[in-house]
Amino acid sequence: MTENSQNHEPLVSICIPVFNGEKTIRKTVDSVINQTYKNLEIVIVDNCSTDSTVKIVQEFKDSRIRLILNDIHFPCGEYNWNRCFQYVHGEFMAIFHADDIYLPYMVLRQIETFRIFPSVGAVFTQGNIINEYDEIIGKFRLPSMIEGGKPISYLQLIDASLEYADFLPTPSAMLRREIYDKFSPFRYDQFGSASDFDLWLRVAACAPIVILDEKLMNYRVSKTQGTNKINRLRTHESDFFKVMDFHIRQNKDTTKISAKAMKSYELSRFGDQLTCVRNAFQKRDWTEFKDQIKRIPWTKYFKILIQNPKMIYMKFRLYSYFKIFKV
Repeated sequence: MTENSQNHEPLVSICIPVFNGEKTIRKTVDSVINQTYKNLEIVIVDNCSTDSTVKIVQEFKDSRIRLILNDIHFPCGEYNWNRCFQYVHGEFMAIFHADDIYLPYMVLRQIETFRIFPSVGAVFTQGNIINEYDEIIGKFRLPSMIEGGKPISYLQLIDASLEYADFLPTPSAMLRREIYDKFSPFRYDQFGSASDFDLWLRVAACAPIVILDEKLMNYRVSKTQGTNKINRLRTHESDFFKVMDFHIRQNKDTTKISAKAMKSYELSRFGDQLTCVRNAFQKRDWTEFKDQIKRIPWTKYFKILIQNPKMIYMKFRLYSYFKIFKV
């Protein structure tokens, strides 16, 4: 690598789609403008907020900020995420959540990683989990088979996801913009709330990804978040399984997916079905409750559990971990 390429600071486009984010948007934007890496453009796309979000953003006097106001309100956040692509100019691009806080060295560490691994298509990070009061209530964890800071192949990512579900923190993702351009938009109509996970898998099929095992962001969860409301109420299968089923079918070399990972994946589906049963019970929807119980292939799952008793403990720990996101 030449001295000029080492000193080059490529433009990074930070996109912040937002809707009614008055309670958190100031902290989020502050954390972005205070990044140690300075060659940024900050594109904030407002989805017709009805609170003071726009006014708060307009109070910032940083020339790197561009505020885009949607003409119409999009019914889901992913549609607003897709709006971001048409406004960016950077060599690298990230979509940040409007309620998270990004620690000062996050962008710098990601750009450094792209320099170390020129063939990598995306860099993710780890982080803390905070509540609405900025208190740390948990932290992200990498699966045991994933080595932080090293390139990960598509098949490695598939195998780990079969066992540990979606462990990629979306608001930590930074991609080469040419990769975003190639694989955008987020396919919400096909994969719903897991369309971001689908995009990361498609990227990994094209180029390796890296996950830095460094806590470089604070990811906020609260009872008012849309995903948490969905998880407390849904009686349909998680969108995660739509994505994984699709990529398993698309994978031309399924012989490399371990049998253990597939059994673990089936137990994850079993746990998800039990969640749907619980939600139907809590909603007192007795018809749906009975239908959910009838749909579960109990014999199949009990056979897997009897043959793989150690998976019970692993799945219990995984459920406890993801329960943090469903407060």
